[in-house]
Amino acid sequence: MTSAIPTSLNTMSLLGGIDVGNGYVKGLVRGERTDKTGKPIIDTIDLPSGVTRVTRPNSLPKEDAEAEAVCGEDFYNALDVSFSSPMVGNAYRHIFGKRALTANGAFDEFNVLGRRSKAEQELSKVLILGAFAAKALCDYVAVAKTLPVAELIVDARVAVALPIDEYMRHRTSYSAEFMNGTHLVTVHNFETPVVVRITFRDVVVMAEGASAQWAITEKGVPLMKAMLADVRSRGLALEGITAEDVLAARNTIGIDIGEGTVNFPVFTNGKFNADASVTFGEGYGTVLTRALESMDAEGFHTGFTSRKQLAEFLQHEPSPLKYHFYNNVRAYVDREIEFFARAVSDQFGRVLSVVGATTEVVFVFGGGSGPVKDALYPLLLQKVTEMNTEDAMPVLYLDASYSRSLNREGLYSIAQASEAKSVKSGKPAKRSSKNSNKNGE
Repeated sequence: MTSAIPTSLNTMSLLGGIDVGNGYVKGLVRGERTDKTGKPIIDTIDLPSGVTRVTRPNSLPKEDAEAEAVCGEDFYNALDVSFSSPMVGNAYRHIFGKRALTANGAFDEFNVLGRRSKAEQELSKVLILGAFAAKALCDYVAVAKTLPVAELIVDARVAVALPIDEYMRHRTSYSAEFMNGTHLVTVHNFETPVVVRITFRDVVVMAEGASAQWAITEKGVPLMKAMLADVRSRGLALEGITAEDVLAARNTIGIDIGEGTVNFPVFTNGKFNADASVTFGEGYGTVLTRALESMDAEGFHTGFTSRKQLAEFLQHEPSPLKYHFYNNVRAYVDREIEFFARAVSDQFGRVLSVVGATTEVVFVFGGGSGPVKDALYPLLLQKVTEMNTEDAMPVLYLDASYSRSLNREGLYSIAQASEAKSVKSGKPAKRSSKNSNKNGE
């Protein structure tokens, strides 16, 4: 005879830092579960920023008995959910992640060529709600070894980011959308649908790139040594500069290369300088979109249905059967990268014209930084020499293997700080506009 499952399992608190990029969602979400040593179990989220909406149930659900095995895989990249939320204007099924790239339906991704704010696009809310629902369900299954028979009740706390220009205009309203009301997410992956009821206790909104500065500082001296070695290998002496010097810098420029934007967060005397920080409205996704347009215009028909498919294709070494095709595709993308790199370098020059005299170090990072490094890095070094003389400041280009995750790590740290502040005060946290000052500290 199976023992009854405690009803307390149906109620849980979740905390997350979720970086919803135009290209990928990177996140860290913590629940109440711990491992054998007592450390909290933190899920790492990494999935394409897109969903396929389906108007009819054309997918085969898993058997309920398979719930534990399915959650043990990459559940976030196979999520199938619908919503009843003031932030979502339809009740269609939404297929998430890599599964969405090959699902039959209407694929929805961020428009990197338009002017509509990410904060105003429904997709950003869908992706965040889905991530919390997936974490809640799998945490329950990990303990109960079965699907819940009643709603899961989630008390959530999250830190998120917006491009700098959108942060200036939308940070308060974006937070309020999450905080106002309750959001129901129904998971359809199994034969028995599961409803997750999410209420947000706190939503901290940061400027993209600024949150990554937290993570860079936390990684400390080893990261700084690696970056200094890289820049010196490119011919800049930086005599007498140590990793400790870089870590202590309080006047910095970040270059956060995403899929739809490049953000230039400026810190002056250790504080986010909103007056000098800017967003450039193109990113690596713009490169991919224009490459696809060039292929079509020149009669090179590839069969890619979205820039997400192209991005995934370029991330892996081709098989011998695809080698020639891969090289042809790569040539179109490389051509667009050259134009993009020059545009970013020019924008960097505009930022330097404002704060170049006081800037101590420049950090380059972000999910789109790796593919454009060979073209962009030399131009950035040239721009510094042109405007501020050689060795005026180091330009440190973070390795792509970890730089794409810096925003999510910084956001998770910020969410933890919000939680600690709430616990210390003994009061529920207020909205993000009061948790972070007007400069985004």
